[in-house]
This record gives sequence, structure tokens and C-alpha cells, in this order.
Amino acid sequence: MINNITIGGRLTADAEIRHSNQGSIICTFTLANNRKYKEIENSTYIEVSLFGSFANAMHPYLKKGISVDVVGELTQDTWEHEGKIYSKHRIKAKEIDFRTPKKEKQTIPNIEEGENYEGF
Repeated sequence: MINNITIGGRLTADAEIRHSNQGSIICTFTLANNRKYKEIENSTYIEVSLFGSFANAMHPYLKKGISVDVVGELTQDTWEHEGKIYSKHRIKAKEIDFRTPKKEKQTIPNIEEGENYEGF
């Protein structure tokens, strides 16, 4: 089955980085996707996660308000709290492209998940 999603938007806050119980690096942020239909504006907020050296490499560039396109896999997290079952969708990012003015592009890399990073 194909599971591929592309979405663009702005970060609602600076990305956070942490380590899982197994020691993996995880970087997360929320992306706001705004759209307008018949003069009515609507926003969708979706959580995005990056893992490993990809997370480590991208974290310094993922700041509040920056505009990005995310390509990844749509996942669904489920959990139970006080007898109720909850779920939410999340994107496991494989690629992040920064939509910035041309003069800023040279300082922000477009890195894909499978690439090797020096120093990581």
C-alpha cells in the first residue's frame, strides 16, 4: 500500500527535540495549514515527527513561523487515558523543504531522511 502525504504550512512554535526511552532522537513540531474557501478561512494543525540523525540535522532550522513543505508517511497514534481511547494523526517526515526567500535559501538545507550527515 502507498502511504505518502505532502503538506505545506507554517510551524506554530519552535521544534522540540528529545530522546525516547530506547535512546532514539525525536524532533516534533506542529504545522498549521491554512486554506480559504468561499471567503472562509480554515486551519488544520498536524503534528510532524522526525527521527535519528534527520531529526538532529533539521532541528536547528525548524523555528516558529517558518514556512515548509513536509513529505512523509501518515500515521495514527492511539492511547487510553482514564478509560477513554484517544487517537490523532501524525506525519513521520521523510523530507522537509523550506519555502524561503531566495537570498535565505543558501543557509537552510533541504535534507532527506536517508542521507548521511557528518558529525552524527
